Amino acid sequence: MRITGLRGVGKTVLLKRLEEQAEDQGWLCSRVQVEPRHNTDQALSNLVAEIGQAAQRRVSNATRVLEAVRGAAAATLEHVRLSWNDVELSFAAVEERTRDVAKALFDSVDAALRQGRPGYLLMLDEAQVLRDDTDRHGSHPLSLLVAAVNALQERALPLGLTVCGLPTLRTNLLKARTYTERMFRGEEIGRLEEPQAVDALVRPLAGTGVGADRGLVARVVREAEGYPYFIQLWGAAMWDAAQDAGVIRLSEPLLESIEREIYRRLDIDFYDGRVEALTPAEQDLLIATARCPYPPLRTVDIHTRAGKREGNVNVLMGRLAEQGVVFRIQKGQYEYTAPKFHEYLQRRTARPRPR
Repeated sequence: MRITGLRGVGKTVLLKRLEEQAEDQGWLCSRVQVEPRHNTDQALSNLVAEIGQAAQRRVSNATRVLEAVRGAAAATLEHVRLSWNDVELSFAAVEERTRDVAKALFDSVDAALRQGRPGYLLMLDEAQVLRDDTDRHGSHPLSLLVAAVNALQERALPLGLTVCGLPTLRTNLLKARTYTERMFRGEEIGRLEEPQAVDALVRPLAGTGVGADRGLVARVVREAEGYPYFIQLWGAAMWDAAQDAGVIRLSEPLLESIEREIYRRLDIDFYDGRVEALTPAEQDLLIATARCPYPPLRTVDIHTRAGKREGNVNVLMGRLAEQGVVFRIQKGQYEYTAPKFHEYLQRRTARPRPR
């Protein structure tokens, strides 16, 4: 499965829920957040081996505890004994690192089956950081992973892969292996429709004795634009304000009294870190995009407003894309990875400069 969407739409929460459901059904699972440092063949190979070994130790320890409690022998567990020698024949013509990843995945599947589990599920969050080099002599970690998983699945091993990340993940997968369009079930996670957004804001109040005015609900839903993170932030801030004021109705006057603080928290907690992690040149270009029409961001507009050469703009936008701040939708056009980021940049540029 491939799960993609902007930041703040709940992808990681959904991934955790899928992990819970898989474990409830007995699957051995490994869930990890991928980092830029994993974007090499060797680093990814090491990561898959490390988290697989951790999962194997976990299931082995759980089985020993179960045996001690039940007084049962391991032989009572249904399992299928697999042979790596048979599977390895499929990798005779591929690179050693592909075999390394396949062997690590095989061992995890084997451990799961020997403990009576249905199979092994590998779950990678922030997977958009994995991308193949255009140079054939460079690193191709995404191709390596996909090829290993596909080969094992073709041998009918119960192995699942779920990758979760920004919209660029789909393009990265297609560039790595064209058959990923058929291999993965794709799910695009976006903003909530209005009835869902209203439900998300109001339902948590059920049974609390606190209610919300209709006008307040409409205003928050409109301001949050259906993005789950913002609905959660506005709702929590309203709840805290009501508790502090000793009132049992969430109202527009109450919201107006704390709205500036909500935006301050939003900027600090959700946005500022994405800018401050950039180099000064990247920050300057990003701030310049606040003065550009949006959506989308066009490099020709950025070139005009930033006062930088077109080639320099292209390089810096590419670096911003690598940092996960923007993503390329087509040649010369980009969008931000975080919702309402354009409005944030406009607020940031309007802040008083420190003296």
